[in-house]
Amino acid sequence: MPGVSEDPAIPSYRTHRVMQVLRSDRPAIAEMLATAFRDDPLSRWIYRDHPSRLRWVRADFRLRLAQHAADGLTYMTDDGSGAAVWAAPGAWKGHPTGQLRTLSALVRVARNHERIGAIQRELDRRHPAASHLYLALLGVAEERRHEGIGGALLAPTLMLADERALPCYVEAGSHDAAAFYATLGFALHGEVKLPGAPTVYLMWREPRRPGDDADAPPVDGQGDPA
Repeated sequence: MPGVSEDPAIPSYRTHRVMQVLRSDRPAIAEMLATAFRDDPLSRWIYRDHPSRLRWVRADFRLRLAQHAADGLTYMTDDGSGAAVWAAPGAWKGHPTGQLRTLSALVRVARNHERIGAIQRELDRRHPAASHLYLALLGVAEERRHEGIGGALLAPTLMLADERALPCYVEAGSHDAAAFYATLGFALHGEVKLPGAPTVYLMWREPRRPGDDADAPPVDGQGDPA
């Protein structure tokens, strides 16, 4: 699916300037995301607070950025304080090359691949079959949260979803993240609970009808997920 604009710069949602992530941006964005997810419950469960966890997570995020780049739905703020990675309908597992790169990297960098495999298999099993846009990743630097950056990053694709009457789907790794997505019109679709693991909230958003502003992206005073 094409992006919102052929120009790398996307109109901001009120106050934050959002642009497409370029290949040259990926290392810095992966670093920001790894730091933003430092205290993420699911990440800590998977990697068991191993000293190399930050390095492994950073490598995983670089792969995710590359995996979905072809969809043209990967955005960042102009100051690099946040990023969102979406997958086009039918491409939620990534493109073939990206899938192979990701699988090989997980074996190489993640000694805890058993836990990754367990959670990923269950998430894949529960993934909706209906056509949708999939939010694979959203992260905001810890010191920049509660500024509406998360809503601004999601606005271009949510508007695209509404224009094309496409639902959206996201797997929220914490209760706070689920509450944030609820402000954008996502509703709880189910939960994944593995023994000892934090709950993952499966959330689904139906496209908005013209003139319906009930779930417009929040800007001021709203929290951002990791």
